[in-house]
Amino acid sequence: REGELLINEVIEYAGVDAEKVVAAERLLINDMNPKAIERALTEMVPNREHLPGSHAAQCRSRADWLQGMNLSRAFTVLAKTQGHLETFSIGRVQTPTLQLVVKRDLDIKNFKPVTYFNVDGHFSHGNIEFKGRWQVPESVSSEQRCFEEEKARSMVEDCAEQEAVVKTCQTKREKSKPPLPFTMRTLQEEMSAKQGFSAKQTLELAQALYETHKLTSYPRTDTPYLSSDQKAEAELILANLEGLNGEALSELATQADLSLKSACWNDKKLKEAAHTAIIPTLRAPDLSALTPDEKVVYLAIASRYLAQFFPVAEDDQTTIELLVGCHEFKTTGKVEVAAGWRAVLGKSKEKGEAQELPVLGEGETIPCVGVSYKQKKTSPPKPFTEGTLLTAMCSIAKEVTNPAYKSILKETAGLGTEATRADIIEKLKTKGYLETSGKTLRSTDVGKKLILGLPDAVRDPALTAIWEQQLDVIEKGEYSPEKFMEKVVGTLSDMIADLKSGKQTFALPKSTLPRCKCGGWIAPYTNKKGKPAHSCTTCEKRFKDNKGKVGREIVKLGKLEV
Repeated sequence: REGELLINEVIEYAGVDAEKVVAAERLLINDMNPKAIERALTEMVPNREHLPGSHAAQCRSRADWLQGMNLSRAFTVLAKTQGHLETFSIGRVQTPTLQLVVKRDLDIKNFKPVTYFNVDGHFSHGNIEFKGRWQVPESVSSEQRCFEEEKARSMVEDCAEQEAVVKTCQTKREKSKPPLPFTMRTLQEEMSAKQGFSAKQTLELAQALYETHKLTSYPRTDTPYLSSDQKAEAELILANLEGLNGEALSELATQADLSLKSACWNDKKLKEAAHTAIIPTLRAPDLSALTPDEKVVYLAIASRYLAQFFPVAEDDQTTIELLVGCHEFKTTGKVEVAAGWRAVLGKSKEKGEAQELPVLGEGETIPCVGVSYKQKKTSPPKPFTEGTLLTAMCSIAKEVTNPAYKSILKETAGLGTEATRADIIEKLKTKGYLETSGKTLRSTDVGKKLILGLPDAVRDPALTAIWEQQLDVIEKGEYSPEKFMEKVVGTLSDMIADLKSGKQTFALPKSTLPRCKCGGWIAPYTNKKGKPAHSCTTCEKRFKDNKGKVGREIVKLGKLEV
């Protein structure tokens, strides 16, 4: 939609008359491959067909402006009446995003660890020793965890010097395809996790690779797919990667198999897409011309592209279930059979410890060498990083209970767009609502105060779903932009009226500022001479500073008449 609006704003600025605006033909290119461009030239359509999309984008832009300007001012004024002098900023996307971080931080702060016990059986077969975890039955705990040390201790005694009978032993060959090429979000998530880059930093580096160096394709994309026409460029791109002397990628590029067809080549997925995945361009890269960070991002993009020409990775996943008396133990193990694309991208960290497992037959008896238990504690949720916050913004539907709104948010990829999410996070940091600590993001005291004080309706991401539902109908030409704006203005007017009447409140903690006799709040400020002083926010009386406290009132003497 925003692309449609951008084009029509340029046409409008150029002063083109109304007839030409609707009759002008639009060339739509999401793939710079010559064949794709030639095909697009034969499929141009009149601009009139794109005007509804432009109207929808304009409506969203205007509605966001009205929402932000009016509510930011309203809540700032309400805060001042309560002795809080911050200028608060409200936004349809930024406020629910801030709420995600505040909620997570409060969950961590209020988390109370619970002690539990893991009971492990130690088994032996041939020269292989392995462990299996006791499967806590529902009769012991509905959460399938052992919370009583006495029960764990009795398990050790019950299973001592007993044989284990194999209930099942199954090995399945699992195949995993290479991850698709990067979108802006997945690139930001990867760079946040592996390099600690902020979302904005990754966006700027990708933009430099595209705009300045011409080494990668358009970065602000939300699709991980490529057109079948782009497959013809693969040979030259891979040849360029082979020429990266001194880089591990150079040798790997020689092993690429052009006959393999990854799931990324999908014309159907690109039908409604404005752009394709982020991949290397046909230009031969000179890595010495890049900054260290640009090089890191380029190699990540190139590696993900190269992985599309490697076979699937294969693992043998073994699951063993054992019975020691009436107690069930279970263990799993994974053995890599074929590295496939992992030769390029590496192996992700496995949860738990890896162990070799024997091949066993059902009903076979093996020794239970012993049983032990360990005391553990439940862990709090992890604080957000910029990468995991981006993921949470895209999966905001989880935070919505209304099934219809949940469905819309899933379809529209949640809060914000690939082009705006990094700026939203950066704005929240600039406003002082979020702060970074190493790789993690935390909400500040001001951020918490804002979110905890706001009415639910302002923090609710469902507003995005409501708007999207209506904007989608505008885009189809089935709903009037004027009616949409009328509803937005009406809803905002009702909310402002409710805030004025006290029906809706902005509940902030008690202010620490002293009160003036007029009922206003006395706030510190720095006078023209650079010295501290105090002033009432209501009657504007000024007071001297007395060691950080409010001193005597400053009284101006009137001029004497002669």
